Amino acid sequence: METWIEVLVFGLQRGAIFGLVGLGLALVYKATRILNFAQGELGTVPAFTALLVMTGFETVGDKAVDRGMLIPAIVTAIAVGAVLGILLYVVVIRPLGKVSPVTSLVATAGVALLLTTIELNVFEARARRFPRPVNGGFDLPGTDIIVDWHTIVILAVLAGVALALAAFFRSAPGVALLATAEDPFAAELQGVPVERMRAMAWGAAGALGALAGILGAGVFESLTPGLVTSTFMIPAFTGVVLGGITSMVGAVVGGFALGIVSQAAIQIVTTYELDVPGPPQLAVLVVLLAVLLVRPQGLLGKSA
Repeated sequence: METWIEVLVFGLQRGAIFGLVGLGLALVYKATRILNFAQGELGTVPAFTALLVMTGFETVGDKAVDRGMLIPAIVTAIAVGAVLGILLYVVVIRPLGKVSPVTSLVATAGVALLLTTIELNVFEARARRFPRPVNGGFDLPGTDIIVDWHTIVILAVLAGVALALAAFFRSAPGVALLATAEDPFAAELQGVPVERMRAMAWGAAGALGALAGILGAGVFESLTPGLVTSTFMIPAFTGVVLGGITSMVGAVVGGFALGIVSQAAIQIVTTYELDVPGPPQLAVLVVLLAVLLVRPQGLLGKSA
């Protein structure tokens, strides 16, 4: 029983990161009907920016981080993520105009590859130490399981972001964004600045990606080029599809579900000593295939 409680705890930790990445994916899709495969790098690049701030912009070696600069580093990373998201929309997506969704998807994938290549050239293909906002942990009552405070921070950040987005979509700008997604021409006739609203959605997605990158690097206490894309992107995308790609709530629910599923897959393979390579990745792909076959619109989405 205790083993499965541990699976639940670590599954929720991973699932919260999936949820943050998934919220960025869902927000962009809701606003522009584009799947942004560069969302992972909108998390990794800001995380490296935060690392630079904490190491005095040292890119060579493995200089110790200055924890006193942690808050300024996080604020800078979020700002960089937002700017990257806006630039991605203005420089890549908007010039493409009304091309097919596949073309836009490929364009964002190309941006992800470009940013990963830049990271590899600047920071080399190796892990660098990355601090958690809060160290230590506490004993889960009635068990021998130690829960990291970092897990609580991740869950708290996700809860705060979800509440902020819920409030936003009940405000005038949020309604304007929904109108922009539903019928851009009609929204523009009503005086809604369509391009500005779309850029805002991409900027918000970049800020969410930055939070995911910082907290995701904190999970491993290390940062490598392409971390968010390689570790969290596919499960987050699967979680969004599972929850319903047009549903913000579904992105969070799907993220948690995939976090628990992937952690359970690791536990099952370990417990029964099965010779299965990459159990969490395999479990995620099985879930994705099942959702696409059985309920392609997802659990909470109206359309996919």
